[in-house]
Amino acid sequence: MRTALIVSGDEGLRSRLLRALADRSVFSAVSDEDALKTLRLTDVDLIIKDVGASLRDLPIFLGRARQLSPSAVVICLLPAENGLPEDEDIVETADFVLRRPFSSREIATVLRQAEDKQRLMAEVSALRSNRPTNGAHGEDAAGPEVSPQALAQVVKEFAKALAAGFDLPRVLDLFLDAVSEMVRPSRCALLLADSEGNIYSIRAHRGLAPHLVEAAALSADSGLPLWLATQGRLIQIDEVQGRPQDPAAREIGRELALLQATVAIPFTAHGELVAILTLGQRITGLPYSHRETEILFNLATHLATAIRDIRLHHQVEYQKEYTERILAHMSNGVITIDRAERVTLLNRRAEEILGLRAHDILGKDLRALPSPLGDLLYETLVRGKSVHRAEVQLALGKLPLEVSTYPVTADEPAPLGAVIVFEDLSAVKELAAEKRQAEQFQLLTRVIARIADEIKNPLVSINTFMELLEERYEDSDFRHHFSTVVGRDVRRLVQIFEKLAALVSEGRFSFEIVDLRGLVDDCLAGIGARSGAEGGDGARLLHAHDEASGKRVSVSLYHEAGPYPVKADPVQLKKAVAYLVWYLMRKTPGDEARLSVSIDHKAAEETIRLIIASRTAEVGVEELQRIFDPMKVVQESLIDVGPCVSQRIIEALGGKLEARQARGETSFVTTLPVVTA
Repeated sequence: MRTALIVSGDEGLRSRLLRALADRSVFSAVSDEDALKTLRLTDVDLIIKDVGASLRDLPIFLGRARQLSPSAVVICLLPAENGLPEDEDIVETADFVLRRPFSSREIATVLRQAEDKQRLMAEVSALRSNRPTNGAHGEDAAGPEVSPQALAQVVKEFAKALAAGFDLPRVLDLFLDAVSEMVRPSRCALLLADSEGNIYSIRAHRGLAPHLVEAAALSADSGLPLWLATQGRLIQIDEVQGRPQDPAAREIGRELALLQATVAIPFTAHGELVAILTLGQRITGLPYSHRETEILFNLATHLATAIRDIRLHHQVEYQKEYTERILAHMSNGVITIDRAERVTLLNRRAEEILGLRAHDILGKDLRALPSPLGDLLYETLVRGKSVHRAEVQLALGKLPLEVSTYPVTADEPAPLGAVIVFEDLSAVKELAAEKRQAEQFQLLTRVIARIADEIKNPLVSINTFMELLEERYEDSDFRHHFSTVVGRDVRRLVQIFEKLAALVSEGRFSFEIVDLRGLVDDCLAGIGARSGAEGGDGARLLHAHDEASGKRVSVSLYHEAGPYPVKADPVQLKKAVAYLVWYLMRKTPGDEARLSVSIDHKAAEETIRLIIASRTAEVGVEELQRIFDPMKVVQESLIDVGPCVSQRIIEALGGKLEARQARGETSFVTTLPVVTA
């Protein structure tokens, strides 16, 4: 069952039925008169009639419909059961009845039953007929031969069709003109497969009704298209009618009848069925000769290749246009070059960023591009070297760009070209600068608030001692206590302001080559560490007393013999080491802190490592994760901002500082580049 007619004024119902009949040729009619007009021109297999309120008129419509299409199966769609008893007799004139509301499964069931009935009716009709199977397309059925003049005219018309270029509708129309000139059919049609190759529909025709052209659709997996694709030859209606017992032949016959055709000729290219040509009866009523059908088959083979190439051309054009539209609306600039080092593509965003016009650059040598874009493309094309998100600066205008390059490769060993994708970083850098300014302002606000807290206690003690100094100056114990407390608080204030100054300003560094071992010794001596006993493993044990916290500090210092030359500012590097030592001391609970300091340098490495560690310091995991973030550290204490300052100093000296925690030990690992002799 390949054709169906839906008679209904309900657009929603028609859409629902169209979905259920998706693989068939479906005609639609709003009224009974429109349906009868369609049946006069088209033989359908199935009629679906929406009865609605016009139940009394149903027998009249069905009687006229069966006269026009005797083999059609009729399904009536009725409203809910609220009619009169005598209406049941009227409904019985239909083959199947379906009452509303009905589900999609019920529609599928009644369609399957209608198809079974239609097939059984076709088989009964085939068994009753006794047509001969060998006389319809024999030698005696040949029509008149083609005259040389007609053949020359056909060749001329066919040449016009091939000369129409890539205008597919014009090519098809000119070809049908050539066919009409040659064989004079009453009707003819060209059916082309869709983009997916699943459905064949009419793309050009002569003499067919508009409703048939719009609705006719043949499935590629059955019927006429499947037979033509499998057999690869033309088929005539007499051959089909000679095999009434074959279900496939009956289906082909119904599709030929739908297209009002007696001959179907395949258009095959590269083993693929590209199109189908159907011809109706001659206007004289004579059959088509073998010579005519042979010529048409040969012409169809050539035209099939042309149609395939035209479609491929349109597909390539569409893909090209689609790609160009994507490139035109990309937020990144894109430039491509070919193997001859010529610019082949420059999109709109690239024009905006570089201030160039595409028509001034396209087709030119890559040296027309601003430096260093041309150099990067050349490296990628010649050496196959890709660049991924590298930051470069244009020589002209100092415009910062983030670029990536890729070679365009194929099966050949050498690249076909190269692509560069880039983006203007000016806005990003401006945003980053604004963000840094905002962070610095926020940091300054927090620092000012924290300074008021940090310096309050030292200033109170200093002010108190200054008030008592004049009346108790003669007391030696007071003077000693005064110098101890005030000196400690003043040093604490000096440390706070030194750290803040190093945190918010870049500072100037005076580089010189120093021995890291001696610098660490001087640093420990500067914080009050004094030599103690020698360790059995070559380590030295130092002792110190922290006046601010009152803690006793033991420092194990280990380094191998030999100098450890580094290029650094000794004053700033001493401060960085001291801040790390003080941090671990203050994070140690109790009165005694134990630290270890080690220096090592492996011969194969180009760096020297300085490790400052403590097993007595208690630093939480979250605190260790934010230890180098001044924005978070300042909120808690200005004293603990020391590691942030140490990191800035060490990175300015070309080194690296990391905080680690393992097996109950908190350590700072400083890596500095070694100075070779």
